[in-house]
Amino acid sequence: MRDVISHGPDASAVVAWVARDPILSRIQWPGAAPRICLVGGAVRDAILGVPHGPDVDVVVEGEAIPLAAGIGRDLGGRVVTHERFGTARVEFAHGRHLDLVSARRETYARPGALPDVSPGDLADDLARRDFTVNAIAFVLHGDGAGEIIDPHGGRDDIRAERIRSLRADAFREDPSRVVRALRYASRLGFRMEEATEAAARDAASGVTLVHSRVSDELARLLAEDSATVALEMGAALGLSWPDPDTLRGDRLAALDVALTRPGAPAVSPWALRLGLGVEPAAAAGAALPAWARAVAREVRDGVKRARLVAAAKRPSEVDALLGAMPAAAQIGAFVGGADSVATWWATWRDLAAEVGGSDLVAAGVAPGPGIGRALRAVRRAVLDGTATGRAEQMVIALDEAGRNR
Repeated sequence: MRDVISHGPDASAVVAWVARDPILSRIQWPGAAPRICLVGGAVRDAILGVPHGPDVDVVVEGEAIPLAAGIGRDLGGRVVTHERFGTARVEFAHGRHLDLVSARRETYARPGALPDVSPGDLADDLARRDFTVNAIAFVLHGDGAGEIIDPHGGRDDIRAERIRSLRADAFREDPSRVVRALRYASRLGFRMEEATEAAARDAASGVTLVHSRVSDELARLLAEDSATVALEMGAALGLSWPDPDTLRGDRLAALDVALTRPGAPAVSPWALRLGLGVEPAAAAGAALPAWARAVAREVRDGVKRARLVAAAKRPSEVDALLGAMPAAAQIGAFVGGADSVATWWATWRDLAAEVGGSDLVAAGVAPGPGIGRALRAVRRAVLDGTATGRAEQMVIALDEAGRNR
């Protein structure tokens, strides 16, 4: 059973979106190709009239991999295939990619396991998806081209601004879907439908970050601007790993401010949010890359050291403290209330003296630790405003190096 609208406003919105898309608008579908449909988030976002990300999902009622190979050849994209699942990704410049899948049905041997896949049709493929708002198709080529296929009432849920699961056991099949539901609800400003929310709450105890699928979904959630809201919603559901600290929201808000400050170091925002929004033991044990867990530790350490940085009375003291910290810890110190971090990033960190090591060697200072000691003394003087010119800096440097002792 399928719900098709060929001339309604929803279809018109998707038609216009496809016509504007720099990839889909250039594809010449082979005349003999099977039915090909745009599915998932792109259809949802086109109906909503909101921007969509770089990924575009396409379902093929037939072999997706040969079709992807032809698109890659015609449009100059790099094709990556996954034979087991009958899928292919065509990657383009600037991060755009097109994911093509052969229509399939899925079953799960146990919660959290990878799905067992078998061939299917479009109805099977839409039925395997997570939420109704992502189970809408737009026919790009073949039977019914230009039509919307919405067998699960996804458009009604979009209009009602709700996230509704396709199946009662969806969260048991895949606990990561709880995190995905939070991500969509917070990003779109939707609420979970009552039965879906109840099922998510029942599944909350099994949504643990030691499972790679859950942690991968958490990383996607933390990469979004709405992560703070999503974590609040997750805590309300009973998830164990959102940081229970009452200052969690304030710190995440301060992080957003920190990342806009001139000269702020480039550190992965989602890894920083892992440190500031997730309970420390859960973050440390998450099935995430070691570098991300290290960033999480460092930003938390920086928050703890913020009071020490804020208490520093001279720029040189701030410089000594921050210069010894990893970039994530510097950000943590700002988040923790040390406003001088922003000044250090913008001005003090890159302040250069007029005297260098070669000047001291030319003045007769022997190479060795004395030069490093002298240059550090000069830097302190420049930062604190006690040596404003080259001559004053040279006097300080030579005295520190021991020439005049």
